[in-house]
Order: sequence, then structure tokens, then C-alpha cells
Amino acid sequence: MIHCINHRTWQHFGGALASQFQLRYQMLIDAQYWEVGRFQGMEYDQYDTPAATYLVWQDRQGTVRGSVRTVPTDRPYMLKDLWPDMVETCPLPQSLSVWEATRFCVDRSLPEEMRRQVKHELVCAFLEFGLKNDIRQMIGVMPPKLWQSVFINAGWDIEFVGKEKTLEKDTIIAGLMPISLAVLEKVRKTTGIKHPVLLTAPVNDDAPHTRAASQEISISNNRSKNDG
Repeated sequence: MIHCINHRTWQHFGGALASQFQLRYQMLIDAQYWEVGRFQGMEYDQYDTPAATYLVWQDRQGTVRGSVRTVPTDRPYMLKDLWPDMVETCPLPQSLSVWEATRFCVDRSLPEEMRRQVKHELVCAFLEFGLKNDIRQMIGVMPPKLWQSVFINAGWDIEFVGKEKTLEKDTIIAGLMPISLAVLEKVRKTTGIKHPVLLTAPVNDDAPHTRAASQEISISNNRSKNDG
């Protein structure tokens, strides 16, 4: 189960918000030596604002073992501010219907099979979150190997919108991630996840969503049950 944490829901999930900042510190600063903001074992930057939503996977002890951050592109966001030249084939998005995904982390100490499961659930959660919130696309920047191992291998076709760029020791590329019921169904089929994974709050009723999006997910769930 993936928990959806934002300014409306953080109180429902105990210390999960702080735990995902700690995971980011471990994965980005301790493991990769990123020179980014830090405080008492937590990593953060200027995009960790009330507009951000965090999708997190917690173990039985409540520790976050996988997480990703997403923010709407109608305000400052990382790709536009830092690497706008990496988007060449389309205009830089600036809309509530396109969100940026950043800070994708999965705890490397987990067993390989568990890491794969966490990745797959986070990918499905992206799509469920997008459908609930009228988001047409996600956009992000990451190494080509990460695009392949996390998203493309899970059945999500990524549209790359520029050339690869080398930053110090890393090679990164920008990509658009289309969000639709068809993509969700393909990813579920590829990963073998046949049920919803996203929990926005204990009663799942706090996030803004349209009736059409809810009906789409319901239809998808029924199809998955019939296929199973």
C-alpha cells in the first residue's frame, strides 16, 4: 500500500513525512554524496512546500522504504528552474494537469524482490494519483537506467523530450509520463498488481477528484478482477 501524504493528510500517517526525508538523506546524501539541503538527518530542498505531494511505502514499523515527490507545474519546479534546456520537443509545462516527479528513492537495504515490489507499487500509485486528480502527464528527469528499470520495465511507455545531459558523474534525461486508464491497465498487467495501491487517508475521501476519474478506476478494478 502506498500512502499519499500532503498538507491535507499528513496527520493521518504519523511520522511518515519525516521518515521519507530521512530516506532521502540516506539514499541521496549518504549513498550518492549529493550537495543538497539537510537538517538533522533529513534531506530537503526549495520544492518541499505545501504544494508537494509525497507517495510513500512504509514497512510494518512505520519506516518509509520507498518514496517519490510530485508537484504541479503551475509554480516553480525543478526541471524548469534548473535544466529548462533539457526539454526540446515540447514547451515546458505550466499547468495543474502536468506534475513533476522528483526524489524517487527505494531503500537499497531491502531484499531484491521486495525492492521490485516497492517500485511496482509506486509506479501504480503514480497513475492512480494522476487519475484521481485530473493529471494528464507527469514529467521528470532521471538517469536512463532508472527510467528503464522502474517505469519502462513496468509497462509505462515514456516519451523522452530532449537529449541526455551529463552532470558531474550522472547522466540524466527528461521524460514525459502519460497518465490514462489504458496506461494503468497495462502497468497492472505487466507488474501483476491487480488491486488499487494508493491510500490518500484512512477513508480515502480527502483528495480532490472527479466522478469520471473515480468511475474509471472502479471500471479498471472490475476488469482486473474479471481477468484474474
